[in-house]
Amino acid sequence: MAYSDRRSASCALLAACFSLFVAAAAPARAAAPASDAVMSAATRGFVSIADLKALEAHWQQTQLGQMMQDESMRPFVEDAKLQIQRKMAGVHQKLGLRLEDLREVAAGEIGMAMIERQNDRAAVAVTVDIAGRQAAAGQLFAKIDADLTKRNAKRSIANAAGVAMTVYDIPPQRNGDIARTAVFFATNDLLCAVDNRAEAEEMVRRAAGQGGDALRDVKPYQETMRRCTAEADGLAPELRWFADPFGYARAARSMRRPGAEPPGKDYVEILNSQGFDAVQGAGGFVNLIVGGAFEVLHRTAIYAPPVPGAEDKYRLAMRMMQFPNGGQLDPQPWIPRGLASYRTFNMDLKNAFDHVDTLFDAIAGYENAFADVVEGLRKDPYGPQVDVEKDFVAHLGNRVSLVTDYQVPITTKSERYLFALEVKNEAAIAAAVQRFMEADPNAFARDFQGHTIWEISEPQSDVPELDIDLGGLEPLGPAPAANGGAAAPAPNSAVCVTNGHLLIASHREFMEKVLSTQAQQEALLGSGDFHQVDSALNSLIQGPVCARCFVRTDEAYRPTYELLRQGKMPESETLLGRLLNRLLTPPEDADEGKLRTQKIDGKELPNFEMVRRYFSPAGTLVRADDDGWFVVGATLTKQPVQARTGAPGAIPAGTTVR
Repeated sequence: MAYSDRRSASCALLAACFSLFVAAAAPARAAAPASDAVMSAATRGFVSIADLKALEAHWQQTQLGQMMQDESMRPFVEDAKLQIQRKMAGVHQKLGLRLEDLREVAAGEIGMAMIERQNDRAAVAVTVDIAGRQAAAGQLFAKIDADLTKRNAKRSIANAAGVAMTVYDIPPQRNGDIARTAVFFATNDLLCAVDNRAEAEEMVRRAAGQGGDALRDVKPYQETMRRCTAEADGLAPELRWFADPFGYARAARSMRRPGAEPPGKDYVEILNSQGFDAVQGAGGFVNLIVGGAFEVLHRTAIYAPPVPGAEDKYRLAMRMMQFPNGGQLDPQPWIPRGLASYRTFNMDLKNAFDHVDTLFDAIAGYENAFADVVEGLRKDPYGPQVDVEKDFVAHLGNRVSLVTDYQVPITTKSERYLFALEVKNEAAIAAAVQRFMEADPNAFARDFQGHTIWEISEPQSDVPELDIDLGGLEPLGPAPAANGGAAAPAPNSAVCVTNGHLLIASHREFMEKVLSTQAQQEALLGSGDFHQVDSALNSLIQGPVCARCFVRTDEAYRPTYELLRQGKMPESETLLGRLLNRLLTPPEDADEGKLRTQKIDGKELPNFEMVRRYFSPAGTLVRADDDGWFVVGATLTKQPVQARTGAPGAIPAGTTVR
């Protein structure tokens, strides 16, 4: 018999044995344990999919899902899939398991977690409800066995509390790699895979209902899930998630190869020491195709209870995080209709100024750094001689807004933004701004339709960018210059005080667009899509809110789309582009400031006007609670879809979808 035939027979036998074992291990009529009952209390990142096939089916019904099925998008989609698989190959590398492998195996919930372990690398765990799918599970196990055997893994059988575990010891696969372990077991109709043997033994115990150290026993997890459940009002999530932000950063760092720790400041520890560890967890629900009106509906709870003994609810710089609910959050009448996104929120800016000093000092690395800067602005004979607190901050209001759009033709610098800070004393703020600008040799005043605009031809200072490491979640710094050359000059920014606001724009031309009399005659307040989103969001949350967001996704995503077509995404300076570049740039290139190579080939993408119809308006509301924040967001559908209740068409006006 040939080796390949013997190997096939061996795999078939292994699959059959595993199927029989799973069937024998599952008690009659026993429901598989929920994933949050099996995952550890030390879980720092968690995702649960209620029904993978249903989630995929609903995704295909969304407009973006339909766009991905458009024949003109096929070359791009196939290339993107390959790149995403390569970037997200971690679970396959550790366990020989891919998400698509679970499609025929999962009878119910799929859970995935990153688990922090003391003095060890974080563990990655997967649980799958396989009730009634034992034969398929056996075939999957045989496939995994074949894959790991190709990697020269050594297979052995171990026992934990009467449950048989298959353990693979996987040798390093290349230079710089490490030896790994993969453990598989099945109990109570639950298939479990984890890359740490000690964690596997603990999972066996939790699956049997022994002990109280499961994720579901963790207070931040309980609170975030409870609040999302209450706000969802009976709508079961298709996907749930939870993260402990600082714990996730630590866990992600533990998985780096030896010697891969980046140099520089530990910003995670700085934020932790500045009281931001008050954010103990964040979690949420996601649904697709809801009620015939929403493409995507998501709810997120952020759990940040008051710190015991703290005078102002939180400690140190975390005290900045005061976002009061209520007030007028409609777009200002001078906000133009033609924009990509509009965001506005309440913030106690005086309080933020009062408590930013310790964070500034911690980043600078010495005490009184913030006080020295403020004192310099007040006393330096060559500076503006402005008392920042009395002449500036004291006259600010409590509302901040952000507007974005873009220029055509699309370039790496096309995205434009404008911040609007509400002011209580316009004359006082204008006087302070004038003193700041007159002290800057690169700033000069110009008149535009009766408004004084201060144009700044280049950055006002040489303050370095802060490269903040968040355990794999990288910051949004500028893209490296192409071919190692100097970065292209920045567009002229602009500052203006008018209409009861301090306006700061990335591009002078954008400032003029916002202030033009024609734009004010075509205000966002009169836009139908804005009111449609606003009305839908108001039906999704109770009580006053502290923040509102409106996004025309077709406009917001167009710069990224066009740069993909041009092959210039690595040079992109859009907000989304910077995020993608940080996520996709190899660590070794990021450390050296090298421009990454665009992996996804976008040259065959169709003209954007051909796919614009697939993008829908979206929005988000945020409510400040006594012990955190609650966020609800939705993407509306542009066309009638089949609701899950069977009723076609959009939700009638005035209908509440909770």
